[in-house]
Amino acid sequence: MRVTLSTSIRRFRRALAWRLHRLLGDRIIYGTLLASARLWRRMLKKPVFIGVTGSAGKTMAKELVLGILTHKGKGVGNFSSYNNIEEIAKPMLRLRPTHGFFVTELTGDKPYAMDKSLALVQPSIGIVTVVRDDHSSKDYPREAIAKEKGKLIASLPATGTAVLNADDELVLAMAAKSTAKVITYGLSPKAELRAENISSVWPDRLQMTLVRGSERVELRTQLCGTHWVPSVLGAIGGGLAAGMTLVECATGVARVPPFDGRMQAVTTPDGVTFIRDDYKAPLWTVDACFEFMKSARAKRKIIVIGELQDIGSQKGAQFAKTAILAQKIADITIFVGPWASSVLKTRRPGVGDALRTFSHVRDATEFINSISREGDLILLKGANKQDHLLRIILARNGDVACWRDDCNRYSFCNECPDRNKPSGLPILTASATVSGATAQAPPSGLSPVEGDGQVIVGLGNPEPHYTGTPHNVGYEAADRLAASWGLKWDKNPEVWFARGSVNGQAVCLLKMRLAMNLTGPGLKQLSETMRFSPEQCILVFDDLDMPLGSVRSRMNGGAGGHRGVASILEAFQTDAIRRVKIGVGQTGIKIDRAAYVVKAFDALSQAAINQSLLTAIAHVGRFVEHSNVSKRKSPSASTKKQKHAFPPL
Repeated sequence: MRVTLSTSIRRFRRALAWRLHRLLGDRIIYGTLLASARLWRRMLKKPVFIGVTGSAGKTMAKELVLGILTHKGKGVGNFSSYNNIEEIAKPMLRLRPTHGFFVTELTGDKPYAMDKSLALVQPSIGIVTVVRDDHSSKDYPREAIAKEKGKLIASLPATGTAVLNADDELVLAMAAKSTAKVITYGLSPKAELRAENISSVWPDRLQMTLVRGSERVELRTQLCGTHWVPSVLGAIGGGLAAGMTLVECATGVARVPPFDGRMQAVTTPDGVTFIRDDYKAPLWTVDACFEFMKSARAKRKIIVIGELQDIGSQKGAQFAKTAILAQKIADITIFVGPWASSVLKTRRPGVGDALRTFSHVRDATEFINSISREGDLILLKGANKQDHLLRIILARNGDVACWRDDCNRYSFCNECPDRNKPSGLPILTASATVSGATAQAPPSGLSPVEGDGQVIVGLGNPEPHYTGTPHNVGYEAADRLAASWGLKWDKNPEVWFARGSVNGQAVCLLKMRLAMNLTGPGLKQLSETMRFSPEQCILVFDDLDMPLGSVRSRMNGGAGGHRGVASILEAFQTDAIRRVKIGVGQTGIKIDRAAYVVKAFDALSQAAINQSLLTAIAHVGRFVEHSNVSKRKSPSASTKKQKHAFPPL
């Protein structure tokens, strides 16, 4: 994407601001900024100050208000979704005494969040969209969020105007605490400003009939999705409060394009249309996106899901529920991120690649851009800070080389000066070769596994300095199994392997000679060479979320945050793989997880692990003893996670 002049100016300002902050310190910079803004606010008499808040839609409402009020003159609004007090102060200092208005978002993401911002802005018009569970918690429930956002309405002067959503009880109740005039909006017959004949069926955009008293005005917007109705009506209510006519408000709204990353349509030169809803992804917003996709007219529909926010403690279950809904709507459903593997159990039988999961955006990008074709409608739903799904589009033109999954930047990748600096993991697709090997002929000793042979895979890192660390207990378990079964290890460049039989059952022990996180592609290629299925495999690995020395078995399930396991589930695109997990966690102690798993056990911890390895070996033995792959029901046919394939030890 081409870098615009405004983007260059923003980059220059950020670079200058960073150097000033480093030179003078945040306290001096922000203190001076806020003091200047407060002084300037007292001098501004002409501009109308408008505050917008709500759990969702406030950025779009703010942009729509700005579009409407351009009929009235010049004004200023806060940049993007930056709505803390410092980001409100910056545009306020650009406001001129001759300007007609100032519009800003006001956040209520925590108790008392609005107090200082309201004291600075002193709005005379307040707009509230909806109150939902964004930022909610046990100590900050929805009712408390409504109380915090209601401070905007309570702060308005008697000569001001409150613009409230009549379809949201918590928002409508704010009128009782205001001395200002109230304009209500919504679908309710009691609302002063209403919308009728609402429609948004792709490729058509959102349209409706505005009704206020006896006046009716047709409105055609550039927005995608009926869930924008509260933002549209709230913005029009703000325009009416500022003295605009209903026709002027409709004309202004029609000129406003979708905001970046909020149901924004982007069509590529080859005719693929992406619907970008990748700025943030509270769970409750997913339904609106799915409704849009369900009603859309397109040759083929693809849904891509990244991180979901405000999801609660049952994250895996919520992802699975989302996957079930998505598969009913889309021709192809794709999940990407650390929780992607948790949805594999929802795969419908006989649908091929209709559900795919990827741990990393880079691999998802390769897949999406290899299958997409003219006429496709692709929804990108995720959280920008965690996912940066925009890279899927940028990669189509080779306009990105950064594939980090942990940069945590809020800015979109097309604005990032580092997007063309190569970084991040290599492509981890299952088709990638391992150590330069090919599968043209079986390497020495790697003849096909017998029909129901059991393949036990101990996970670990091959370098010697990882020996005796939590991350290598899978390797150690495999070594002890080989010793107890009297098997001898052989090796080739890809894998250590030991083959034989136990009580008449063919077994094959494997230790991949790859970094833990690259195990999946290597094991997948090995399975094609040795002709074994994922249902024949038993994974043995460490679990940092289980107490040190504990052992658990599973017939199937997600990766649980284990990147090595995630790479395997991704490579095989199934969760129907048995596993034995060995607890290596330290209860009651805060640790650096990344450093802990590659640091050698102390003597006391090693003693506990030695005992747990005996238990793990017994669990594997029971799996082998009770194995009959051809008769065993595939766990993927059930969404219920099974703890044991046999009575617990």
